[in-house]
Amino acid sequence: MDKQVLFLLVLLCSVTFCQAGYYTVGNQPEHNADFTSIQSAVEYASSYDTIYVMGSPINYGNVLLEKPLVLKGEGANDQLQSEHTSKLTRILLTSNPYRRTISSGSSIVGFEFPFFPGKRANIVTVGGASNKITDITLERNWLWFIDVVGEAENWTIRNNIIRGWFDGRIDVSSDESYGAKDFVFENNIINSLKGFDTAVVSNNVFLGRLKNIVGSEIHHNIFIREGPFLDNVGRCHFHNNVAVSSKVGKESCYESAEVFESDNHCMAMTNTGNNNRVGVDPGFGYIPSKGISGGAVFEPGNTLVEKGSDGSKIGIFGGNSPFPSSTFMEPEITNPFSTFVVESIY
Repeated sequence: MDKQVLFLLVLLCSVTFCQAGYYTVGNQPEHNADFTSIQSAVEYASSYDTIYVMGSPINYGNVLLEKPLVLKGEGANDQLQSEHTSKLTRILLTSNPYRRTISSGSSIVGFEFPFFPGKRANIVTVGGASNKITDITLERNWLWFIDVVGEAENWTIRNNIIRGWFDGRIDVSSDESYGAKDFVFENNIINSLKGFDTAVVSNNVFLGRLKNIVGSEIHHNIFIREGPFLDNVGRCHFHNNVAVSSKVGKESCYESAEVFESDNHCMAMTNTGNNNRVGVDPGFGYIPSKGISGGAVFEPGNTLVEKGSDGSKIGIFGGNSPFPSSTFMEPEITNPFSTFVVESIY
């Protein structure tokens, strides 16, 4: 074949047939979407295609994801297009050994997930040493629980409201390597985080505790639990964090429970750090009209949020990914915990 003809065919493929696809999903008559079922769209789509799920009063149900896709809901937009959120019940991130596909590389942006009785997870991974679930992005979602089963690496968790826990399943008392490693958490509101190794945790607001966290960089966060909030946390570096509580952890475990950078004797691990503050009222306000079910948000004009210990912003409005206003959209699913903000569920 003539080299010029071959070049033209390759160029044609690159600009037409080989472009990633874009599909819409809607379960209301006025949506005029490509699909009425999100799972049908997922099965039809090719790797790295984008599926946009329109806002609706009706939940779209469960999703089995075995290939890399971009799933976007109403909350992905800076300017909301609908009066309703895009609701999913559960997403299972896994692989298909017969098709030789895996969900690694997927993005899930802008969805609302309901509370499951028994604290069952909204997002679950099933991966192992030969099929790690890697390079997942979770952004601008309302979630309750996330559970890593098997191995997972290199996720980015950004601008989410996680009203329950995120369990990475790292067991700090075991030599087993299963669990979540090299995760990045930035600018989220999270109740509790547990079971992570070599994570970067920055500019979050924590309502509950950190448990079983090792080898991680933790900075510019606000901890609003009134009691101790570090449990089995070791070999971590803390800087420019602020806590309401005057005790970071159990006095029986930490050399000095009044400082973040206290060595954990129960784990025989050293924590380091600087410019952290405890026993401080962060001045958070309640903005019921902007969602979080009457929960705590941190206003950009708040002095402490604007000026951290090193002169830069702390909390969800600082850092590289300031919290977007669209994530404040009021959830449509009833919140079963009216006292969620003041009582950690973990």
